[in-house]
Amino acid sequence: MTNALLIAKTAEDFARKYGTRNPFKIAQQKGVHVKYRDDYKKLKGMYLVVLNNRFIYINSTLDESKQKIVCAHELGHDTLHRSEAEKAFIQEFELYDMNTRREYEANVFAASLLLSDAKTLEYIYKGYDTERIAKITNTDINLVALKADILIHKGYKLNEQGYDSKFLK
Repeated sequence: MTNALLIAKTAEDFARKYGTRNPFKIAQQKGVHVKYRDDYKKLKGMYLVVLNNRFIYINSTLDESKQKIVCAHELGHDTLHRSEAEKAFIQEFELYDMNTRREYEANVFAASLLLSDAKTLEYIYKGYDTERIAKITNTDINLVALKADILIHKGYKLNEQGYDSKFLK
């Protein structure tokens, strides 16, 4: 099983364990403090650990949908990269920069947490494109495209989707 599939399974396990795909509720149940900042200019969010206390900071000027994506992404860092955040905080100026392993993994986690396999496949099999699925699920088209790629890695016969790795720039 590839690393991306293990990460996707971890996110799916969280959705089952906590009974929700809402990253804010999961963060609360995991003891991760979510804080909002209105003084961020370009910064979308940040994850840090201080004296074993875990924090997700989110730019409050982002719309609700982007805040949810940022929270899921940072929750991915909490799950996958906590030891790195204990040394230095993780800042997000551009989510979905697929050029680094850490960012790619957090994106896979976010896509897998926010978008269930069953619902995404249902929409795809109905013939919906990524733009329509994004509107229905109140998320970003690029996150849907990443989810489609994850489903392809799981063995589903789907067309590959392109996405802009800097879509929240």
